[in-house]
Amino acid sequence: MAVPAVAVLLVSGCYASTDYGRYPEGKLVQNAALVRTWAGEGAELALKENKVFSAVGLTLKYFSCPADGLRNKSGDGTWSSIDDGDSTSVLIRFEDGCTATMWTGESEGKTVLWATTEDENQVLTLK
Repeated sequence: MAVPAVAVLLVSGCYASTDYGRYPEGKLVQNAALVRTWAGEGAELALKENKVFSAVGLTLKYFSCPADGLRNKSGDGTWSSIDDGDSTSVLIRFEDGCTATMWTGESEGKTVLWATTEDENQVLTLK
């Protein structure tokens, strides 16, 4: 029986996301709890009530940029969030259009924002 490629990608993506506890456990977070300054690993992301943010030293994989991929960015922009059932996705968009996605999770009993950086083995976690 042939399995569609999309199904294989979805299954492998789910497996990788729980593989050896590499990523924080998913957690749903209300917008009010997202509004604060998140920091870690030399980076800082301040999500503000009016859906704007400021960031310093945020190294992530970006898309919708003149050159997509891993970049270290600082600056201002807008943010939005979407609940996917297991966690909350936070989409950040810098003023220059560069966009990245982070997810909410729980690590060591604390709510965190996290994203993979260079590859699936490297994770940036902001507390």
